[in-house]
Amino acid sequence: MEESKLRGRENFTELKVDTKKYLDPSVDLWEEIRPARKHPARRSYHSASVWQNRMFIYGGQDLREGPQRGFWELHLTTSRWDEDNWEELPTEGQGPLCRHSAIVNDDNMYIFGGSDGITEYNTTLIYNFANRSWSRINPERPTCPPPLDSHTAALYDDGANCYMVVFGGYVSGDRSNETYVLNLNAAKWRQVPLSSPAPEARANHACAVYGDYFYIFGGSNDEGEKLNDIWKLNLKTDTWEQINAQGDIPSGRSGHSAVVFKEFLIIFGGMKDITRETNEMFSFSFERNLWACFQEEHQVKDPVTAEQLEEYKKSKASPTMPRPKNECNSPTRSPIKRTTTNTSPHGESSPSRRKTLYDGPATPISGRIRGNAPHARDGHSAVILGNTMMIFGGDRHQMPFNDVYAYTLVENVVAAPVLNNLIN
Repeated sequence: MEESKLRGRENFTELKVDTKKYLDPSVDLWEEIRPARKHPARRSYHSASVWQNRMFIYGGQDLREGPQRGFWELHLTTSRWDEDNWEELPTEGQGPLCRHSAIVNDDNMYIFGGSDGITEYNTTLIYNFANRSWSRINPERPTCPPPLDSHTAALYDDGANCYMVVFGGYVSGDRSNETYVLNLNAAKWRQVPLSSPAPEARANHACAVYGDYFYIFGGSNDEGEKLNDIWKLNLKTDTWEQINAQGDIPSGRSGHSAVVFKEFLIIFGGMKDITRETNEMFSFSFERNLWACFQEEHQVKDPVTAEQLEEYKKSKASPTMPRPKNECNSPTRSPIKRTTTNTSPHGESSPSRRKTLYDGPATPISGRIRGNAPHARDGHSAVILGNTMMIFGGDRHQMPFNDVYAYTLVENVVAAPVLNNLIN
């Protein structure tokens, strides 16, 4: 989506807020999108994909209600921003699913793995955007991955074939550092031999492909520690290398998002510790191996009241309440909240429903509000449309979101800290 289109809002009175209180100029590049029509339920650890300048959300979870079903498309208009709207798409009987991955190649979206709250999967679901039809690639051992959740996946095109590269996540409740590659042309998996050195096992990290390299950053390890290392896998030679990054290196985090913009990896949000999410942003220059923080952490008005936060803290100490998100009492176990259900893999039934603790503030305002930065969060999604990064959902202190934000990526804003580091 071109910047000129983002700024062209004829026949629409733009809603504005005073951003002078922010010292960080990047905040003014945010816009909160408030569609007026029906929208997806609040969720985190879903997937987000882009096809023809439209964003698609699949599945996800509410920590108190369990995994979510549903497939949604966000129509983004270019002439009247107050006409942005969501549309729910048919899933043809696909059941609830969360902590999966999704990539798009040509007219197809490939969804791999995930959990319905009881069972993890290694099936690949395929959705064709052009004819709105579903198909699947069934797992074939021993070359396909085991059932996985909380892993990552990215698209790689070597000029001859296209591939889905899958790394890490939970296997039977334990974290993994294995890599698998699906040839999308041949619908065949292969396991990448584990070279030495290699990243330690992790889950809830972020990944991206740049050139012939697959990058991973952060996540949580077997001890539940938040990681801040960055590695790259040479997809030509199947060898890993830890990057000796310089600059303003982010602290350890999990559940953050990553997109590629020009020569930069853009990191937003994530969880630094239990009940300590963030909304800061970093750029990593693939060409210079340099990190830079181009948006500091901001205290956006918290949607969680002090009473709700206190209830959450008490739930951590109570064996009858759900465990804290992202890490269970045993740090090597998967954080999926198990719920009682009769569903079969990708079946029709769904877990029993309970009221979401955080219902969110009601608002009569629709349209776009410039200068509104997102709340701190993890488990959200991020996609890129031209020079715009779109953020959807996630949660904070077990309080889920279903909000949408657009951030205009301006190269000199993202690159300026890197350039300053080089000058200094």
